[in-house]
Amino acid sequence: MMMKQLFPALFLASAATVLLPQAAAQTAAAAATPTADPSCDCQQPVGACSASIAVKPVEATTLGSYAAELKFTSSAPACSKINYYVDGTPYFNVLVSGNTGTDNLWGPKQISRANITEISCQVCKQVSITPIPQDKKPVKSELSPGLFDGQWAGAGNNSFGSAQRWTLSFATTAAGQAAITGTMEGNFPTVPISASGTVSGSVLSWKDQQTLCSASLLTDVSLAFECHGQGSVQMVMKRQ
Repeated sequence: MMMKQLFPALFLASAATVLLPQAAAQTAAAAATPTADPSCDCQQPVGACSASIAVKPVEATTLGSYAAELKFTSSAPACSKINYYVDGTPYFNVLVSGNTGTDNLWGPKQISRANITEISCQVCKQVSITPIPQDKKPVKSELSPGLFDGQWAGAGNNSFGSAQRWTLSFATTAAGQAAITGTMEGNFPTVPISASGTVSGSVLSWKDQQTLCSASLLTDVSLAFECHGQGSVQMVMKRQ
């Protein structure tokens, strides 16, 4: 029986699929120095890797459902996209800045390692989101509308198989910078989106808590959108 996923991805950062162990171990000296936030462009694979998945049953909070913790390990040091099937349903998880990570699955029956098949792994291209140093604020000037400015919308399924609809508005705030606002809707309370992003050519990237997102222009009226956090989601968004 195919297991239907009940938990929305990209909703709670406390159990994020994309763990950032290196960030948690930053020293005071490193924290004082502006560094680039890591991100991965999985539309541009750069190699293959090997991966393993361990399964640990955990206590479910909903009566009549079961839960399991998945632990991912990759041979690549960062930006691993691990594809796998659970009872014939495809899923994927992205390890951004380390080679291990965890995620949770929910379903109507107990999940074990035997339910997981066809594990594969690819290495995504690493990109960086470089913040503007606090002592180098952008010079105020008359800003022309950016390539992304306006409202965009799209719908698709996340890595858990849950349907989501995203509505995002982009507004240029400085040269190479943009404000992102909007909502994410699905089978859970509507999640507000508010972040600041960096524009590099035709790619807009941003980080919202533990979620890393990017939007890549395909045409004047369409873009490829993806987010990696507690699960992952990819879709094509249209200009509204």
